[in-house]
Parts: sequence; structure tokens; C-alpha cells
Amino acid sequence: MTQDAVMDFSFLDHALQSAHQMANLARPLAREAWLNPKEVSFKEDGSFLTPADLAIERAWRHHLHLAFPDHAVQGEEYGSEKGIAEYTWVLDPIDGTRQFGMGLGNFATLIALCDGMGRPVVGVIDLPLMDVRYCAARGQGAYLNDRRLNVSNATLLGEALAMLANQNSFTHTDAVAYENLRSSVGQAAFDAGSPAYGALAAGKVDLCLNGGDLNAHDICALVPVVEEAGGMITNWQGEALGLWSSGAILASASPVLHQAALDVLTKE
Repeated sequence: MTQDAVMDFSFLDHALQSAHQMANLARPLAREAWLNPKEVSFKEDGSFLTPADLAIERAWRHHLHLAFPDHAVQGEEYGSEKGIAEYTWVLDPIDGTRQFGMGLGNFATLIALCDGMGRPVVGVIDLPLMDVRYCAARGQGAYLNDRRLNVSNATLLGEALAMLANQNSFTHTDAVAYENLRSSVGQAAFDAGSPAYGALAAGKVDLCLNGGDLNAHDICALVPVVEEAGGMITNWQGEALGLWSSGAILASASPVLHQAALDVLTKE
């Protein structure tokens, strides 16, 4: 192993530990807000916004300013802060704010770190109500709390267990593609959000699908968790995901299953 490789491994370990600290900061804030009476407002695009979104992202940014003052930060609520270094933190304090604001439990906090090429190298999917945390760093594997994860060995689309996003997130030709895939898989559940990608990494789900309403803060944390568990995650054109990404995505337990799903999604 080269000196650079040793240094990179050490840095990623440090970054992952910092992401754990940030997730720990978020848990009590998310839990307290979720337990409180309904307190929801709406952004200009009609999406949900809660005080927890803002409080968590403020806490995270304060932590990052102290721990990595030169890093850039891109958050869902407070936008982008440009650093002078090549690393960018991508933050989604409450992913699944609609579910969170309506008192449901399938939400998560998402933390990612992208390298100078925009590739996600650290990812955390934390489920504050459940004391469950999926995490990964490039080259170090994916974990559910302390347990190393591996995807399933599924290869047949007709037998796949699939998690599909809310059908309202698929529009126009994407809606046709969604229905084609839904009718092609073995069994499906719906609208699980980012926790579904952790379940895929844990081998409990074989395929995950989301529509075109995603941005980088929804996507980046998922990538290391899925890939380090042995899975695949791309856009619907089979292209890699990163800081540049938005729109519909697909994750699968194997290359064969991934290609079969892409063929259904993109057929004329």
C-alpha cells in the first residue's frame, strides 16, 4: 500500500467518525421534534419544512466549521458554502420530511462526503427513532451499526423484492417506466425513502427505485452504503451518481439484476 493510500484511508476514517458525531447530534433533535405536536411549514416548491430540518443543519454546519473549516458544504436547507479544499459535505437533515411532518417513522438523516471529483466517499443513513445507522466509507465496507453488510445474491427480476418510491414522483414517460418495472418484479413495497437503500445493503431488499424528484442531498449518502455492500446504484441511464446528480435513480443487488431493471425502465 502506498503512502497516499494510507493517508487516504486515515482521512476517510476520520471523516466517517465525524459523520457519526453529526448523526449523534441530530438524533435528539429529530426525536424531540417528531414527538412534539405538528409543526410544519412549506417551501416555495410545496415541499415540507420543519424546525428540525433547520436546527439539525445548523448544528451540522457548526460542527463542520470547527472540524473541517476548509471543506465546502452543500445542504438542503441553507444552500452551498464554498471551501478552498477539494472535499464537499452534502447534508439532508430530514430526508422524508413529508413522512416526518405527518408523524410517520420512515425518515432519515443523510450525511455524505464527496471528493474533488464529486464522488461520494463517505455516507451515513441514520434512522433516529430506531437507533439504526447504515454507514460506509470507500474501501472500508458498509455497516448496520456494528455489523458488516452484504447485498443479497438476487439476479432474477421476476423474483426480486423491490422498494419503489411514491408513484406521484414518477411523471410522463417515467410513470410508464415505473409501471413496467412494478409489474415485472416479484414483490414490491412503496414509499420507504432512503431507509430502503440501507435495507438493500443489508440484503433484505433486492432493488430500489426513485423518480425524478431527487437532488444531490437525497442521493450522495446512499452511494457508498450500497456500493460498499456490493450493490450497484446509478441513474436510469446506468451512469454513476455524485455531487452532480439529480433525478431518478436505481439500486440493485447485482449487476445482472441492475441491467435487467434498466432494460425495463428504458425500453421504448
